[in-house]
Amino acid sequence: MKHIITLLLLLFLFSTPNLHSTNINQQPEPTILLKGRVLGDESKQPLISASVATELMNISTVTNQEGYFSIRVPASSSNSKLIIRHIGYSNKEIPISTLINNPNNQIILISSPIELGEIQVVSGDGSQLVKDALYKIPQNYPSSPNMMVAFYRESIKKGSKYISLVETVLDVYKASYRSYNNDQARIYIGRKATDITPRDTVLLKFQGGISDALMLDIAKNPEVVFGTDASEYKFHIEGLINFNNKPHYKISFSPLSEVEEILFRGTIYLEYKSLSFARMEFNMNVEDRKDAANIFIRKKPSKMRVEVEQARYIIDYIENNGKWYFNYSATDVEFKVRWTNRFFGLFSTNYVISSEIAITDRYNDNVIKFPRNERIRSTDVIAEKVEYFLDPTFWGDYNVIEPDQEITDAIKRLSDKLRRRNE
Repeated sequence: MKHIITLLLLLFLFSTPNLHSTNINQQPEPTILLKGRVLGDESKQPLISASVATELMNISTVTNQEGYFSIRVPASSSNSKLIIRHIGYSNKEIPISTLINNPNNQIILISSPIELGEIQVVSGDGSQLVKDALYKIPQNYPSSPNMMVAFYRESIKKGSKYISLVETVLDVYKASYRSYNNDQARIYIGRKATDITPRDTVLLKFQGGISDALMLDIAKNPEVVFGTDASEYKFHIEGLINFNNKPHYKISFSPLSEVEEILFRGTIYLEYKSLSFARMEFNMNVEDRKDAANIFIRKKPSKMRVEVEQARYIIDYIENNGKWYFNYSATDVEFKVRWTNRFFGLFSTNYVISSEIAITDRYNDNVIKFPRNERIRSTDVIAEKVEYFLDPTFWGDYNVIEPDQEITDAIKRLSDKLRRRNE
């Protein structure tokens, strides 16, 4: 199994290095800020992670935990539409002109059971469907590389307190799904907040966060979860569910009982006709596994004991003109640390390490790989790299890092700058 995340634990006190900043000249075209809240028709409950995208461009976002979204679009798009999508509901198209200067828009999505018609009702073993989906990746995803703009956030939480938070705007070179070339990312701008006190004798360095967020693209890197042929898993078809006005297979998966290796379990959503991976929600079966720490910890003091309690992942795609594109991924790893030489090792400290990446724009011209010295490497600690990309003027009114905000709240405050730049 290919490890998704590596953490590095070192014994030293935190010190702040010299800060550098980059001067940026940017004159974005006029934009319109659109806001709204997406609710389900029957429950009137907020719909979380609903996709909100422009009709004719590649600008998109997702709703937060309360169903709210905010998206900034070019003024020239005022005569087009926003398209709202959520699993289990019919798409809704909203004229952008009706959303302007109306921050209290409530958008109701209509639940949409699958119209069976000619669709064959299936249940039971889904192994062949998943294998077929893996085989069809080259035709369902872009055959040519493209460029993306992304917003990335990572945090380290000790107990109830954040001790590190990093936010960056990225340029991403997305390699062809028919090639073995790796995706590349470089930092355009970034910032961080830290709260490490002298009493914190261990500093956690989150290594490879951006690289791992891109590695979660299961269509590009299926071996991360499924190995060479998915033979270590059992798959069960739970039924069909509507998404993007199309039926999708909902397939649960888990390791075979005889497999002792730490693997994954979760849910796959496959588009019915194309068998494209549209979304995956899964976690690593680390519970009560003392060997799980070896997957995540690169180095630690000999007196430290680490137990991984949970490792959760989400990957989401968006479809455009018959091709599916990487759109969002998230990781949360929870673990506890105790010291055998302190209080008989009876007390432990809980940590949560999280990362999210959301694609905010995508384009197909001027697609170039980045110079080697600008690329983010899998060994990079972004909290250290970001020191060289500080520019307080970039963030505008969004000048205080608020760790409890959803990533979408950060995106909405920066949305006019999270699009392709004229450099």
